[in-house]
Amino acid sequence: MRVHLVALLLFVSGFALLGCAEKSAIKFVGPTVDTFTGKIIHDGKPVTFPEGEEVSVQVVTEQGRRFGIPIAPDGTFKVGKMQVGKYSAILERTKKGPKGASVPNMYNVPGGFKIEEGKSEYTIDLGKSWKA
Repeated sequence: MRVHLVALLLFVSGFALLGCAEKSAIKFVGPTVDTFTGKIIHDGKPVTFPEGEEVSVQVVTEQGRRFGIPIAPDGTFKVGKMQVGKYSAILERTKKGPKGASVPNMYNVPGGFKIEEGKSEYTIDLGKSWKA
C-alpha cells in the first residue's frame, strides 16, 4: 500500500513540475517588460465588473501568440513578463448562465493594446461603442 502511495505521489509531482516547466519555457523574441499594471476605462472613467464574473483581456501579438490578462472586479490588472509590441485586444467576460452554464461575451477593443519599453502603467480604453 505504501509503495503505491509513494509511486502515486511521485507521478503527480512529476506532472506538477512538468506544468511549471512549460510555463517558464515561454520564449519571447525581442525586448520585454518584466511587470506592469493598468486599468480598464470607458469615457475616461474606470470600469468595474460584478463579483464572480470572470473577466480578461485576450491579447494577440502580430505573430499570432495569444495571452490572457486577468481583470479584477475593480477593472485593474497586473501582468508579469510580456514582449514589447502592438497587440490586438478582446475583452472577454464570462457570466454564469442558467443551470450554471458559462456564457462568454466578447468585445473587440478598438485600437488594441501597445506595450512599450520602460512603461509600467497602462490604460485600456474600451472606446465609444462599448456597452456594460
